[in-house]
Parts: sequence; C-alpha cells; structure tokens
Amino acid sequence: MNAKTNVNTNTDAKRPTVLLTGAAHGIGRATALALAGRGTPLGLIDRDGPGLAALVQELRDQGATVADATVDVTDRDALFLAVAGIESQVGPTEVLLACAGIGTLTLVPELDTATLRQTLEVNLVGVAHSIEAVLPGMIARGRGHLIGVASMAGYRGFPWMISYSASKAALIAYLEALRPGLRRRGVTVTTVCPGFVRTQMSTSVPYQRPVKMIEPEDAARHLVRAVERRPRNCIFPWNMRIGLAVLRYMPDRLFDALMRLAGPQALHVEF
Repeated sequence: MNAKTNVNTNTDAKRPTVLLTGAAHGIGRATALALAGRGTPLGLIDRDGPGLAALVQELRDQGATVADATVDVTDRDALFLAVAGIESQVGPTEVLLACAGIGTLTLVPELDTATLRQTLEVNLVGVAHSIEAVLPGMIARGRGHLIGVASMAGYRGFPWMISYSASKAALIAYLEALRPGLRRRGVTVTTVCPGFVRTQMSTSVPYQRPVKMIEPEDAARHLVRAVERRPRNCIFPWNMRIGLAVLRYMPDRLFDALMRLAGPQALHVEF
C-alpha cells in the first residue's frame, strides 16, 4: 500500500510530538482533537483515507500542526515509509499513541480463525509495527513514551468476543514484557485499558439491555492525561477499575460459572 503524507506547517516546539494510529474514528479521533486543542504537534495514521482527510481538514481549520498518512498498520514496509515521511515534517516522534484496533463478535462453536488472525494482525502485530517504526529514534535520543490501547477484555476472556479478548490479552503481555528493558533506555510504556466506550465496535454488540458507555471525548481526556503523566497503566472509567480488579482476582471456577450465566442473559445471540 502506498502511503500519502500531508502536513500543515504551523509548529509548536513546546509540546511533544505525538504519532497517533487509528486516528480517523472513535477514541483516536477524539484524542487527536483534544491533543491538537492543547497545541500538540501530531502525526496521524489511519487506513481510512477519506475519514482521515476529514479529520485533518478540521484540525487545519483550527490551526493545528499536523502531518498525516493513509496506511494500514499491518503493512510494515508502508508504515515505516509513512512514519519517516511524517517525522520529516513534524519532527521525531516523542510519544506513540497506538489506537488502531478492530473487534467483532466471535462465538463458540464457530471459531472463525480467519477473524482471529486478522484481529491479531491489527491489534497486536500492528501495534508492534508502530513501535518498531519509532523505537530506534527514541532509544537514540534516550527518551520516549509508548502508549498502547488494550482493553479490559484483555484481562479475562469474554465468551462473546473471543478473538478480541485474545488479541488484547496478547497486547497487554507484550507491553508488559517491553517495559523493563525500555525503561533502562529512557523509554516509558503505558498500557491503556478502557471500559465500554461508545464506538462503532461497542454499539454493534447485540446486548439485550442498554450498557452504560462513556463517550469517545471522555476517553480522550484520559489519554491526554496519559500522554502528559506517563502512568504505567491507564484504566477508565473509575467503576471499570473496580470491576477489573474483581475480574482479575476472581477464582477461575467462579469466573467460568459467571460467564456461563451472564452470556445468555447479556446477548441476543447464543454462544
């Protein structure tokens, strides 16, 4: 895939340059707008060219410093070229915010390994590609910040999102394994685990009852804070932090029983 790059030449050296993947929609789009409003120079990546172009135009109208590239994070070579092009225009990436991700309903007994492979390619390998593209520069400068957007679904396997849960669990472990070695080289790692956010992915799940969700703009505030404060973990909203703690330390047999009971009551479909 050929990458197109465009730039608005206004500069602001006071804020760290953020490279944001999955920028055209949902949490990524809301976070790009929030960061631009704070004067942050941005490099934006998404595979949806028209959606990305609309966002970039909106940011340019606000006077933001932004370069963009239409590219799929699973295409390593094209991604590397796109990142190089963006960095030549807005400067070296100081913060990577990897928001690109996909998720669909996957259920037993149809394991749908094609969907599993695609989900892993985007949610895990795509993040790894993005890190690989910016990491040499960060290590050479002795500083940098990597932020990967995982999910609460990565801590326990949800039976109606099998492939998604597996991909986010892998991402959480990947970021955790990177953290010690990179910290010694001046690069910090933040793992983001949102709860339910009102995006196309979340609203497409056929829940029987309304599920309380936060808006992408609310999620963006947490991500902006993560950019500025560099926490080890960023879990939101607050009630999801409590729920996550309960799920993580719940005995396995109790969790299995809860999922067997909760699944049929939660969804309009069988699993």
